[in-house]
Amino acid sequence: MGPRSICGLGPPLVGTLVPLGKDNAGSSNGSVSSIPIFEGSNVIGRNHLVAVDKRISRKHLSLHASADGSTEVVVEGPNPIVVRSGGQRRKVSPQEKAKIAHDDVLELIPGDYFVKYVDMADEHKSYVPIDSSGLKKGKRHSEEDSTAAKRNRQIMEDEALARTLQESFAEESTTFSEMASGQTLNPPDRADSSKRNNERMHSVGPLKDVHSLTFQLMRVQGLPSWANASSITIQDVIQGEVLLAVLSDYMVDIDWLLTACPSLRNVPHVLVIHGEDGASLELLKKMKPASWILHKPPLPISFGTHHSKAMLLVYPQGIRIVVHTANLIHVDWNNKSQGLWMQNFPWKDAKDINKKVPFENDLVDYLSALKWPEFRVKLPVVGDVNINAAFFRKFDYSSSMVRLIGSVPGYHVGPNIKKWGHMKLRSVLEECTFGKQFCKSPLIYQFSSLGSLDEKWMNEFAYSLSAGKSDDGSPLGIGKPLIIWPTVEGVRCSIEGYAAGSCIPSPQKNVEKDFLRKYWTRWKADHVGRCRAMPHIKTFTRYNGQNIAWFLLTSSNLSKAAWGALQKNNTQLMIRSYELGVLFLPQTLQSVPQFSCTEKNRSNLDSLALGGKIKTKLVTLCWKGDEETEPSTEIVRLPVPYQLPPQPYGVEDVPWSWDRRYTKKDVYGSIWPRHG
Repeated sequence: MGPRSICGLGPPLVGTLVPLGKDNAGSSNGSVSSIPIFEGSNVIGRNHLVAVDKRISRKHLSLHASADGSTEVVVEGPNPIVVRSGGQRRKVSPQEKAKIAHDDVLELIPGDYFVKYVDMADEHKSYVPIDSSGLKKGKRHSEEDSTAAKRNRQIMEDEALARTLQESFAEESTTFSEMASGQTLNPPDRADSSKRNNERMHSVGPLKDVHSLTFQLMRVQGLPSWANASSITIQDVIQGEVLLAVLSDYMVDIDWLLTACPSLRNVPHVLVIHGEDGASLELLKKMKPASWILHKPPLPISFGTHHSKAMLLVYPQGIRIVVHTANLIHVDWNNKSQGLWMQNFPWKDAKDINKKVPFENDLVDYLSALKWPEFRVKLPVVGDVNINAAFFRKFDYSSSMVRLIGSVPGYHVGPNIKKWGHMKLRSVLEECTFGKQFCKSPLIYQFSSLGSLDEKWMNEFAYSLSAGKSDDGSPLGIGKPLIIWPTVEGVRCSIEGYAAGSCIPSPQKNVEKDFLRKYWTRWKADHVGRCRAMPHIKTFTRYNGQNIAWFLLTSSNLSKAAWGALQKNNTQLMIRSYELGVLFLPQTLQSVPQFSCTEKNRSNLDSLALGGKIKTKLVTLCWKGDEETEPSTEIVRLPVPYQLPPQPYGVEDVPWSWDRRYTKKDVYGSIWPRHG
């Protein structure tokens, strides 16, 4: 029997690295998760460990599996491994290769972290196809069959609708187009990345392109083509003639980043703002190109971190600003449900140099708080300039259709209390008017890590997110919060199995508080093909049916550290972490052209005049209204990656917490061996 694809989704599963104890029996004391091996290239590294061990790098080794069953391992990290095969024990040093076969054992560190390679072709002579209701092995119980049948019917209905929506969505938002010539390229073939890279014409579409109006979901390996039809990769983001790049993130794997985006090596000036420390920081310093500048922002309050995920890419024609939810590591950009927003802005004309819009103030205020060391560069458009926060006022943000919501660590008082965290979101929403349908409508909190919360703070947070007025000027009123959080069963049956739970790092003491029970709803994302791609995306929204009042894509999880907590009779806001999010609001804006990343003939762009005003209405992909009835309104379909309204937990659903032991095996036959 040949290799199989999980749930029929993409690259075939050809084998598994199964954890062993040092005596080659049983588990490995919870130190390593079972690792699925797919046809093609697989990266094995630190993220597969349950507990961090800095001896194993994030890209410790790569394993190349062929359809014919041959498998080759290459040591990518600085430490050797050991391959035990046919009674022989062979040390494989960095950059060396070795063939492995069924039942061979790898020591990821000599004498430690034992895994056995199980070739599916040898191990399974027959199998039951794994379906999206559970990926269960062996004989199913009758109640599981009933549940599976119901879920399959719903999935078929959801996917039929989703395919139609995604295909039309992709047609309307061609990622790569030649603005000046009017040519439109076909959407890139995601299955052939090398061809895509060779043929890509680095440009960005006109104003109504999805890039500027909405956010996009990131590509997930192994999904069907319709689910990735309008998704995005890091190569789609970092492209063209970049003169200066500011990359902001929590975790940064330089080795992976330069492999995924080799063009970054040609960017003359790169500033990396990060949250790394200890051995990870030392490795970052060692691996970075010599000209790159690293900066970790100051942390005035203990237990904080730099968690924001953004990019500022300066081009000869202007700047591309990106806000997203992924760490700069392989697993985040390939295996998780993630989201990204980006928009291009031209340089300001001399006559407009002192004009400012709210988006510009949001951006510069946040960048000023990062306090990176100024450096001087020479750019072809403006000559010698200091790269500091004020530099980013040189761009025309008048076409921005979003607001930035940032968090900065500190004790914020006076006017600054409304500049950051949930109080910034409250102050922006207070200035907005929404349809009466959103009066007392529900709130959605969706995130990947849960802090230690109490009911007092949850009420404080809900009050901020419920701000705003209805058409008649009355307050919208407090909305009922709903938390979308993966269940244990959802993680177990995900495309990564229990290993996905390592990126949903919330302990039992935070998750299983009694007062949280009324908030829990399931992660269900069949309409975008991501029901089994566990979420690392973070979103907060207010909705009614398939209509969206506002939508926030952010790095912030649900915690006081990220959003802040009011103190001293509400006169002080304490925040511990740096965060950044992008807020989508229904607006009426003047349309203006954007630049093309590599367009050589700017005069053609300057001749494009897109006049008139656009009123926007936010809806989900599943909205079934009639756009013809609202001719003066631009319907913006946000790819909200979960079902609305969300489905409440059933009596048997248990919220995922990563420090519990789960003995029911996942799709790869593994348990969750947190405590060995």
